[in-house]
Amino acid sequence: MSSVSVRSQGRPLVSIRAAQSARRLACLRGLRFIHQHSLDEQNFEDWSGDYLWCFYCVASTSRDAELKSLSWELGRHCARRWMASQNALPELADAGEVAYYVSLLHSVRLFGIDNPRLCRCVRRGVRRFTAREYLGFDALREPPTASNGQSRYDVWCDALVLAYTGEVFGTPLGVRYSELLRWLPEVRPYRGAEGGTNPEFRDIAFAVTHLVYTLNDYSRYRLPPQWLPQEFEFLRSNLNEPFVAGDLELLGEFLDSLRSFGMAENDPAFLNAIEHLLSSQNPDGSWGDIHEPDPHIRYHAAWTAIDALRDYDWRERTLWPAGVKPDGVR
Repeated sequence: MSSVSVRSQGRPLVSIRAAQSARRLACLRGLRFIHQHSLDEQNFEDWSGDYLWCFYCVASTSRDAELKSLSWELGRHCARRWMASQNALPELADAGEVAYYVSLLHSVRLFGIDNPRLCRCVRRGVRRFTAREYLGFDALREPPTASNGQSRYDVWCDALVLAYTGEVFGTPLGVRYSELLRWLPEVRPYRGAEGGTNPEFRDIAFAVTHLVYTLNDYSRYRLPPQWLPQEFEFLRSNLNEPFVAGDLELLGEFLDSLRSFGMAENDPAFLNAIEHLLSSQNPDGSWGDIHEPDPHIRYHAAWTAIDALRDYDWRERTLWPAGVKPDGVR
């Protein structure tokens, strides 16, 4: 019997292997694009924390050895480059500057590069500011609200990332992540796109995906859908919306979030989305409009596409913060 005629769950094995190879090569090309993007001095100054976190997450949670190795190498290069620029202790004049250093120091330390003097300075600086100054609302006493042109979902999304980062750094930014989660019922239920009439849909979607990321340790752990039923249903029922909007950045986040919930890779919707991403990659390894003026969109669309396409080395998580797992669910 030829290998072409051998089938797995209705698909020829040779076809499955070809698709896996295409996905892997697309990820490698995408990583090299992100690294090339980071070599621009202004891009690196503005987004060094994102580059580092991207490379670390891919290196630490991917199954493919070559992808892990390349991402680790590129991340180490970025980490050394950032640390070499730290010639003096920062003034830490505002909460945003403290959060910036917390994020960067956490990332570079994950690559084995440390600066104890700078770390001590930043840890002292963390205590100068309140949860409201870090997150835009007093997370110990009130739910997220719209502020300074941001929707409440955008505020909530930023708060989740900041609280998670402070927690893993070992110095909470005004509130512990588990304390922040008390407000999760306040942002539910989630409105859909409503035929394009909901102006907050994209903010809602990113808030949902970043709740998933901060709970699954950025794609390290699988999530039981029954523990986050409203988020799972939002992602499942709105997966077609990024197609309608032509939003590859958002499509990537939908896919890797659904995969952490255990979405089957032979699901027709999954296969359709993967084929769309593979066919949409640009010659330079990026995704989206190559003339896009916003540098964040240029590299972030590539990051989310890589996360949608790569194979993960999933682990199972058994301990969860209070406020997530519903009463009575094991």
